[in-house]
Amino acid sequence: MDERFIMLYDEKRNVHTMSFPEEEVKLVKTMLEEMGTTLEFFYYLMNNKRESSTTMILLSADDVNLEHLLPKWKRNTDVLFELDKKRNVYVILCQSTNIVGVEQFAEILIANIRLHTAGDIYCVVSESKTTSSNAQEVIFKMVERYIKIKDAGKANKVFFTDLKNADE
Repeated sequence: MDERFIMLYDEKRNVHTMSFPEEEVKLVKTMLEEMGTTLEFFYYLMNNKRESSTTMILLSADDVNLEHLLPKWKRNTDVLFELDKKRNVYVILCQSTNIVGVEQFAEILIANIRLHTAGDIYCVVSESKTTSSNAQEVIFKMVERYIKIKDAGKANKVFFTDLKNADE
């Protein structure tokens, strides 16, 4: 194949600024499979049992084993999901926790993890106050935000998703 063609092809492929790494995109599939039904159940509780909101924390850390740390730090009512053991990516669904509480919890998690590693920690939180956005949309937005902050190297800080259904 002509080298000029290969160079032009590569240049055109690199033009898209919204392209995400394959491993990061696969988090969506894993999240839907691992926690989609649980999130839908939380939505059921919000609609029928007067739960006020559902909050989630998407978290990853370099050079530390979150598998052993997160179960010790979460509450009994929080639901922990391992999304990618190799890359150390987890989600915690929190019941009966508002955005202020989940932000504080995420900051505590980051501080505790920093005691165990000097590596980067990436953290995205979201709160669903209503079920106007479906579970799939919430997951899509969380993963998109996670990919963007990780790509930008914005580590060791809590970031929020911008859900349409969140009250101002």
